Amino acid sequence: MKKPFDVMMRWSTGRNLLLMIILSAVSVLIMGYFTQTLVYDVFGEVTMPDTRISYTYQEILTAFNELGGEGLQVWSQVHLLDTIFPIGYSFAMIFALGLEIKKTLPEKQSLRIILLLPILGAIMDYMENALIASQVGVYPNISESVIAVASIFTSLKWIFIYTSFAIIFILAIVWIIQKIKKPRVTAV
Repeated sequence: MKKPFDVMMRWSTGRNLLLMIILSAVSVLIMGYFTQTLVYDVFGEVTMPDTRISYTYQEILTAFNELGGEGLQVWSQVHLLDTIFPIGYSFAMIFALGLEIKKTLPEKQSLRIILLLPILGAIMDYMENALIASQVGVYPNISESVIAVASIFTSLKWIFIYTSFAIIFILAIVWIIQKIKKPRVTAV
């Protein structure tokens, strides 16, 4: 298990972090624009599952009914970009965490386990997307049990993502404190 962590740490560079932030931003901007113009402006404004913390069968049924079969098909096509977004945000978080670990606590090899949090968030995101896509495909005969499982994956996704962001924030504070406390060497 050590080797994957070594690779993630080696790839944790400012350049890679910036590339993944750009990939995330571009994919979410394109997805947001097309979702708004091709789906919501045409078929009606609804809150779809991937932006919620959790949801019920009735909430999803209401959203799906609002969009209708044609709107759901367009939404599904636009959300093909949601296959790229989890890669972007999870690697951005991995690289941010890796950089912060290198800078703040390089001797703490055991901390590298936190690099799994964004990966788990992305896996939950993909599971959620697959389950919701399966229900779009069978609309209007959506399954209450599939929606319940999808909601669990959605909640887990947000737990992993928010936990990753919290750790990134905490390590950033630690790094700032270390920089402030670090004695400055003056040239003579």
